[in-house]
Amino acid sequence: MARKPRLHFPGAIYHVSLCGNGTQQVFTDVVDFTRLLLLLQEGVERFGHRIHGYVLLPTEIRLVVEVDEVPLSRIMQQLGFRYTRWFNDRHAQQGHLFQGRYKAILIDPEHYLLPLVRDLHLAPVAAGIENDPMRYAWSSHRAYCAREKVLWLTLERLFVHIEETGIRALMRFHSYVNEGLVEPVDINFYTGGEYDPRILGSKEYARGVLKLSRQTCPPEVDPERVLALILDEFQLSAQELAAAGKNRHCSLARAFLGWLCLETSCITLTALGERLGRDVSSLSSAIRRLQLAAKKDPGLSDRYRRLYQQALQP
Repeated sequence: MARKPRLHFPGAIYHVSLCGNGTQQVFTDVVDFTRLLLLLQEGVERFGHRIHGYVLLPTEIRLVVEVDEVPLSRIMQQLGFRYTRWFNDRHAQQGHLFQGRYKAILIDPEHYLLPLVRDLHLAPVAAGIENDPMRYAWSSHRAYCAREKVLWLTLERLFVHIEETGIRALMRFHSYVNEGLVEPVDINFYTGGEYDPRILGSKEYARGVLKLSRQTCPPEVDPERVLALILDEFQLSAQELAAAGKNRHCSLARAFLGWLCLETSCITLTALGERLGRDVSSLSSAIRRLQLAAKKDPGLSDRYRRLYQQALQP
C-alpha cells in the first residue's frame, strides 16, 4: 500500500527514530557517538530546525525535532547519508547502516512533548544499558539538568510545561524523569493516533495539522456503519466475519472491510485487527492482494467504489 505523504509545516514537532539495519550497532565507541552529535549540530546550523531532545543508543537514534521551512525528510536524509558514509569509511565496511528510512510521528507538543523527552531520557534504563539517566552520556538529560552544555539543543520549549523557574525547574524536571522509573506512562511514541497513524494527538489536533500541511482531512465516517455495510454486502454476521479459519468468502469480506477502514481512516488497522482477531500484517497483506486484484478485475474495483461511496454518505 502506498505511503501517505509526509506532514510538514513550520513549527511541527516530530518524534524521529532511526534504527540500525537488523541487529547492527550504529555506534561502537565514543568516537561514533561524538561524530553523530557533531552532525546534529551542523544540521541545526544549516537547516534552522530545533532539537528538543535526543538519545543515542547502540542500535538506534531517537530525536525530538521541530522543523522550520526545511522539511524533515531533507534533514534526516542528510544526517543518515553523512553518518553512514563516515561510519563505513571508519570501520571499513559497505552497505546499509540503517534499517530502511527513518520513522517520524508528529506530536501535539502541549500534551506529549514533556513525556516524550522523558521517554527518551529513560530509554538507556529501559534497554538495560544504565540504571540512572543522569549517568548516560549520550542523551539530552544531563543538559536539561544543567550538568553540561549543549549549545544547539533547545531547552526553553519544554520548560514552559514545568511550573517552576530557575534551579527549581531543573530539579522538578529531574524528579519528573525519575518518577518515570517507578510509574512508567503507557504511551507508544512510535505510533500515531487512531484518526491518523502519522499524528499523536486528538482528532481535533490531527485535523488542524492536516489543514496546516495542506492535506485533505479524511471524511468523518462511523466505523460501525462501515462494518454494517460489509456484513450486509456479504450476508455475514459479526461472529462469522471474526471466526477463525480461512473461509474465502469471509476473507474477502475482511479485506474489503480493511480497505474501507484504511481509506476512510475511520479506525486503525491495529484496532480492526484486535476486533477481528487478526494481526495487522495479515490484514495488510489481504488488503494489498485485493487492491492488486481490483486493478485487473473491473468488477472488484466497481464493487469497492460503490461501498466506499456508501460509507461516505451521512
